[in-house]
Amino acid sequence: MTSETDRRTRPITVGCVVLLVVVLLLAGAAFLMSVAVRGFFDRPAQPDHEVVDKGAGLTRYRLQGAVRDGVLTEKEIAHAAGDARWGSARDASAVRITVAYPTSGDGESCYRFTLARPLTDRPLADPVRLARCPADLGGPAT
Repeated sequence: MTSETDRRTRPITVGCVVLLVVVLLLAGAAFLMSVAVRGFFDRPAQPDHEVVDKGAGLTRYRLQGAVRDGVLTEKEIAHAAGDARWGSARDASAVRITVAYPTSGDGESCYRFTLARPLTDRPLADPVRLARCPADLGGPAT
């Protein structure tokens, strides 16, 4: 009789152990998720200069793609600048695009992109950060 009792209680014991392991794994996963989510939202905001530098890099990349066909339209410039204010000046030797990226508060940081003529798919020169933003820039593209 003893062996019959063991056989009956084994599946129940194994089932309880498996259920306990599953519950512990789920509780551990829930704890790790709560720590990860809390850490994500508690991280500090990126400094303004990093955000502006990334915006300038994206604008440079988009301008590089826009000039591949040898033509640069105002619509292509607006797309490259995104939501930032921008202005352009064209002459026989170059196209100069100034973009004002917003910073925290009411500030702005400006970069000038110079594209030598004729426009080709050669790499663009690095943008130049301006000490002050010009007043004659247009509003964001809509």
